[in-house]
This record gives sequence, C-alpha cells and structure tokens, in this order.
Amino acid sequence: MIYRIFSSIKTSVWLLSAMTVLYVLGTVFPQGAELDDYIKQGGRFVTAVRLFDLLNIFKSPLFILLTLLLSLNLLICIFDRYRRMRKRAELMPVQAMLKAGNTFKLDGEISVEEVEDRLLRSGFKLIDSSETVRVFGKGVSYWWLSWAYHIGMVLAITGCFVTFFTAFEDEVTLWPEKQERISLYSPDTRINRLKKRLGMRVKDKDPSKEFIIKLKEFRTDYYQMLNIDYPKEALSRISIALGYERIGLKKEKKLYPKHYVTSFTIRTPEGKEIEAETRVNKPFRTKGLTLYQMGFDQRVTLVVNGKKREVEIYKPFELNPLEGRYLLKSVEHGRVYRKDGSSDEQPPRVGLFRIKKQGKPEEVKLLYKDRPEDISGVTIVFKDFKEASLLSYRVDPGVWIIGLAALFVFIGLSVRVYGWWYRVRVFQSHSRVYVNISTRGLLANKEKLLFRLGFAKERG
Repeated sequence: MIYRIFSSIKTSVWLLSAMTVLYVLGTVFPQGAELDDYIKQGGRFVTAVRLFDLLNIFKSPLFILLTLLLSLNLLICIFDRYRRMRKRAELMPVQAMLKAGNTFKLDGEISVEEVEDRLLRSGFKLIDSSETVRVFGKGVSYWWLSWAYHIGMVLAITGCFVTFFTAFEDEVTLWPEKQERISLYSPDTRINRLKKRLGMRVKDKDPSKEFIIKLKEFRTDYYQMLNIDYPKEALSRISIALGYERIGLKKEKKLYPKHYVTSFTIRTPEGKEIEAETRVNKPFRTKGLTLYQMGFDQRVTLVVNGKKREVEIYKPFELNPLEGRYLLKSVEHGRVYRKDGSSDEQPPRVGLFRIKKQGKPEEVKLLYKDRPEDISGVTIVFKDFKEASLLSYRVDPGVWIIGLAALFVFIGLSVRVYGWWYRVRVFQSHSRVYVNISTRGLLANKEKLLFRLGFAKERG
C-alpha cells in the first residue's frame, strides 16, 4: 500500500504542488527577517505571519517534512523505474503494431534483410529479436536519461540538507601587518547545536582546519565622472530649467569606484602558502573555503589646531571649537581612469561633512593629505589613514553535491530534449515489410529517418 502510494505520479504532483505554495509564500515574505523589523517596515498580514512563522518557511517542520516525503517518493520512483527497465519488453505483437500510428509500410520489393542491413550501416544496433520481429536502436535511451535526472533531484535535495545542517558564514577584517585566522570548523552549525541539545560533546575549535591570512594590499580603482554644480537656490534652478542659465561643473572631479581588490597571502592547514586576491563578484576559492570581498574600513588621523585625533569614516564626531557634528566619508585614493582614456594615481583625499538636523549632510571641505585647511578659524590637516579589507567567508560542504546534482539534471534533460533516440521494429506481414518507429528528442524525426535510409513508404 505505502509502496504503491509513493511510486505514484499523483503523489509527486501533490507534493510538488504543496511545496510550490510554500515557495510562493517564501518569495512574498522576507525569509530570515525579524518579526519586529517586519512590523516596523510596514509588513502586512502580521497575525498570519506570527501564527504560521511565515518569515522562516524554509526552516519550518512542514517544509522539511514535505522535502523528506518528496525524497522518499523520488527514491521509490528510481527503484521502480530501474526494475521496469530491466524487465521491459522491446517486442510487440504484430497485430498491435499494424494498428499503431507510427507504423509505416515500405513500398517496392525491399526485403527485411535489406532493411536490417541499411539500419546497421546507419549506426543502429540490434537490441532484441524474435522469429517475426527484430528491434534496432540508436541514441541514448530516454529511460536511462529519465532515471539519471531523478537521481540528480535526489542528490540536490541531499546537498541542500547537508548545507542546511553544516554550512556557516562569518566575516574577517584584515588590517595591514596583522594576521587573522579562519577556520573551516564552527561549533555553531545546526548539526553541532543539535549535538549539544542531545548532550553530545562538541569541541570549540579545530586547529587542523584553520587558515592563516595576512593582508598585502587593499586598493580601489576609480572612474572619473562629472561633478555637476547644481545650485541650491530655487530661482537659479528655475532659470536653468527655462534655459536662461547653464549648469556649471565643480573643479574637483567626482570619482566612482570601478572595483575593490584585496591582495593577501593565505596559509592552508597543511602549511602551503598561497598568494591570492579577491574582488567584488570574483571570490577566491580553495579547499572548501570561499572568500568574498564585502567592503572596507578606514580610520583617519586628523590634526585639529595641532592636536591629533583618530576618526572612523561615516561615524559622527565633534570638531571643537566648532559647533555641531561632523563626519568623514571614505578616503579616495588609488588609480583613476580618466575620461580621455588615460590613468593616473589619485592623491589621498577625504570629504568632511556637517550633519544637519534635517536632510543630507552638507559638504564642508575636501581634505587632501598633508594639506592644511582653514575652516571657520580652525586649522585641520588630514595627516594619515589606515585601511582594512572586510571579507566574508562561507564554508558549505553541500555545495559540490548540489553542483553534481545540477550536472546530472542538466545533462539528462538536455540530451532528452535536444538529443535523439530511435527504436525501429522491423517485421513482415502478408509479404510486405513494415517498420514501427518510436522517437524521443527534438532532433529525432521519423520522416527524415525514412528519407535518409532511402525507404519509400506507404502509410498503412
């Protein structure tokens, strides 16, 4: 009874339909978000979200149960298909083939032996025979292809479960001349948390899985862009809109980041040292570790009226004796690709902004390194800065299983759809030769096959 239920296509359809509903809900509601944040941002259906935990659908017992049931369904289907493939008969009764729509009566005095000879010379192989019927095949059987991508789906689900229980992410900030350690082991994975609940011992760290990483250089390359001097006054804006005035350009050109690049050395747990780099959208991968470029951090040293102070970018600070609060945006330095095709090095500079009670911060001055600037009687010097690279890393033992599964499914479906498979049954009835042709795939065509083999036909 259970075997019959789980080997049924209807069961697959019901399970996939239920999972589709959950996937739709998981797309509509932000997964992993905190309920309080969801409410603050104006999220709807709060009662239903709280009652059914719609912000964690893909971690819910219902979703996991449906996934396990689908896996069981696929495994039984795989076994059932394999059993049927081993037992399936390629032969058919002559009377049944005579009534089939894919049976063709060959014209002329052609003999069965000549038909068989032409099929063999065209690459067909004899796969079964009896006294009255001989069966030839060419191409990859769709039965095996179907079986292959069923296995791929089971592998994909297995990989997702491995990822769910063992994968983790973390971040590391690399400052110059300072080593950091990255481990492929974490005591906080779901499998380790489950072990702790069951009273099993879980180690805090594993030195045999540690990488040592050291920053060599972090750099930013820029594009040069126009810096439009758009007036603040309403009348000036109206004049520009009416064409009485022209928009001016600021003397200081605006820079737009082209890419962020981190060069570093990394020592593997085996002691091998690797020179490597990573940049946005180009992660570094080695031995189960993937490093992504996430951002950067900067600390600026200012000299204000002869006194040194260290300031973090984008963090408000007071600039005594001036009133109000200020902040520094990121330090711009590195190679700049100009609009005329040339490139050169940009001297370090940083923008000083005053924080207003309303609206965006207002730019006060663009500070260049070692160049004193007077701001309302206060002398400010941008003296120095330190720069760190922020990398995130992910350890996911299940990703290679998912990749293998995707390969299984992709190859299986591609060959099934874009390949070709022929099965030709040759038989004789009332002194006339017939061929019964079955095909699979877009490139398989019964009419073209008959033409290539040189058979004249009469539909019968």
